[in-house]
Amino acid sequence: MVVAQEKIEWQEPIKQNARVLNQRPVRKSKKFAKAKSILVLAFIVGLTGSIGAATIQLTVVQGAEVRNLEKEISTIKTQRDLLEMEAGKLRAQGRIESAALAMGMVKPAGIVYVAGEVPSVSNKKVAPLTQAATQSTEVKHSALKQFSQIFTSFFASTQR
Repeated sequence: MVVAQEKIEWQEPIKQNARVLNQRPVRKSKKFAKAKSILVLAFIVGLTGSIGAATIQLTVVQGAEVRNLEKEISTIKTQRDLLEMEAGKLRAQGRIESAALAMGMVKPAGIVYVAGEVPSVSNKKVAPLTQAATQSTEVKHSALKQFSQIFTSFFASTQR
């Protein structure tokens, strides 16, 4: 096996190496550090500026949309008020009477009564039922009563 020897000098001047190493990198690093800090600062300013511009643009656009919606709301409210006034005029009893007379209807003479409920038969006396049976008949009666009220109110509302 053959090994080659390497020559190592241990007697290098320390002051020269320190000066050479310190002089060149310091000059380059100062210039590089200044350029790097300027680039970072420009990037940060550009980023915050673009975010600010986007925010302002969004608020302006959304503000315009809000103003348009407020205008639509005000026009719809005025239309609703006009329709309510017209509905009030159409519901007036005098107008209804004149329209009915114009269609050939005759005004009734006297007072006319209309029954609101069907009278129940309560004259017969029946043996007292159990509590469960009385509750079920009350529930059936009340459900029937509710159905009849809903049914009559539906047709009453369509005649108006």
